Amino acid sequence: MKKAFTMVELIFIIVIIGILSTVALPKFSMTRDDALIAKNTEYIVGIMEEISSYIMAHGNSTDDLTEMSNILVTLKDKKRVTIDMLNKNVNIKIGQEENCITVDINSSGSSELLQTIFSNISSDRVCYQVQELIKEKDYPLVVRGRLITF
Repeated sequence: MKKAFTMVELIFIIVIIGILSTVALPKFSMTRDDALIAKNTEYIVGIMEEISSYIMAHGNSTDDLTEMSNILVTLKDKKRVTIDMLNKNVNIKIGQEENCITVDINSSGSSELLQTIFSNISSDRVCYQVQELIKEKDYPLVVRGRLITF
């Protein structure tokens, strides 16, 4: 007599594998999205920190935003940002949303106003969660350079 699985045993194994995959795959997808959310949030916060550090060190901003932030250079190479040098702002693509977050620099007198502007509430889960994680109360930032007196 040959030792092999019967057709019923094979069907049970296939059903069990199917049930396990329906439970595990959504969890795996959510973990992947969580990693994308964390990475993109760090990008935004890093861009804001690099630009504010540059402005504070040099006393003002430049028209070339990539000169103020290495993260912007990386995202530009990946075609994930649109840089408007005339208006000094950057539109950042997160998830499927082309303009999920805009980082904007407005010059007024001796200070610079650095702010993040969120697009409308996004239907893209990753973009929406990044918008939720970045604390709007921390922005806008009024940044002054080395020439400031207290």
